[in-house]
Amino acid sequence: MTLEKLILIGCDDTIVLSGLLSNIEGATFPNHVISATRVSDLISIVKSTDADLIILCFRNNQFVLNDLNSFAGKVNAPLLCLSRTFGNEQLQWPHDIIVFPHQYEQLNKQGQLIPVINSILKLHSASGSVQKETSDPIPHFEHEDNTRNLSRYVMELNQKAELLSKVKDRIAELYKSVDDPVRAELISIANAIKMSANNHKLWDDFKLYFEQTDPHFLWKLAQKYPDLTPIDLKYCCYIKMNISNDHIGNLLGINQESVRTHKYRLKKKMSLPREQDLRTYLRSVDPKEQSPA
Repeated sequence: MTLEKLILIGCDDTIVLSGLLSNIEGATFPNHVISATRVSDLISIVKSTDADLIILCFRNNQFVLNDLNSFAGKVNAPLLCLSRTFGNEQLQWPHDIIVFPHQYEQLNKQGQLIPVINSILKLHSASGSVQKETSDPIPHFEHEDNTRNLSRYVMELNQKAELLSKVKDRIAELYKSVDDPVRAELISIANAIKMSANNHKLWDDFKLYFEQTDPHFLWKLAQKYPDLTPIDLKYCCYIKMNISNDHIGNLLGINQESVRTHKYRLKKKMSLPREQDLRTYLRSVDPKEQSPA
């Protein structure tokens, strides 16, 4: 049974909005649609819901993207930006937001609006259900093999991340020398890579593996430092495993400077003295102390 998809539409033209609502009725996926004509209303809805797709069709989509970027981490759904100007808008957005830019009138005339929406929804569904579709269960490691298997798993993740990064770099090179239709295809490929890299199931798998190696470590940290976020806990696992800044950056899709900055913030959250080595401290955390029953 196909689950209903939540689609948010932001559009400041009632006629265009009416056309979008009519078109979406033909989408492959059963859907629930929420619309907003004001940017402020759209932002409030994005903050309070977990959408599968956000469609922007404002006179100035860049303005809306800037507002969405102001609360980084809240936008987990892909964005379909429909430009109502002649030619695609020269949009800019942060790397962690997935945006598909298209020209509204062109898609509408060619009857491609619904196929594009269906394709994005299918891509989003596939990226979120990789683990559900796999037939291989998470293996249970024997105690003596835990560390070796976990290290191998992280190495494989890092190799995949490096390969995807090279593909994205190659796409960026090709983007400059191709025509608009090919550029649109390249953007779609790059966004598919982003969705794969941002798949939360990778972290869920890693967490299962890690907790076989070091039971209750994450629980202990969360109890001792309740302000730590999920990304903080992820860093703590990688650091304790002695993974280099370079490899952490590859795994998380960020540069080494961002890794160093996050480590500094971690030490501040834990109120550690400046001279305290974070890795040494994390290795000294006793997961057995006050562990859950």
